[in-house]
Amino acid sequence: MRKLTATFAGLFFAGLLGAQSSHATPVEPEVDIRALASSPQWLTTKVYIEGEPQNDVKAKYPGVVGISMWEPQRNRYEFFYTDTGRSKHPDGGGGYFMVTGDKQTHILVPDLGPHRTIVRRLEKLDNTEFTYSREVPRDMVATNPPVRIYVVHAPYSGPIKTQMSN
Repeated sequence: MRKLTATFAGLFFAGLLGAQSSHATPVEPEVDIRALASSPQWLTTKVYIEGEPQNDVKAKYPGVVGISMWEPQRNRYEFFYTDTGRSKHPDGGGGYFMVTGDKQTHILVPDLGPHRTIVRRLEKLDNTEFTYSREVPRDMVATNPPVRIYVVHAPYSGPIKTQMSN
């Protein structure tokens, strides 16, 4: 009995000492959707094509550029033009959003407009950056082959103040 107790005690202490090192793969920090609420407005700062992060192509993808507002409490979003602050809601730029349980997919369900659902891959989301990617036709020309674009946003603190329609 004494030998068994000593064996268990030895295994217990070995486990405590060995617990500090791990063979597990480090995990990336999880996306926290509440980070969208850390700024009342987000501004598109860059758009680039996969594999070409040094080339900003915002001018070729104006439909994804703007100021956005997110309300994680209600899962509502709305987009606005950067020059006037006018809402894009009537054209599909407002509605509901959700993030899948694995926190890798960001889905938009517009209230109005020609699009029904827009599925985007969530690349980064924290208090300083919100980046998603999605496949679209190159230069947003329907007959062009698809490319994956990355759309980068940062908290906006400029002069244009926006307010959600709903």
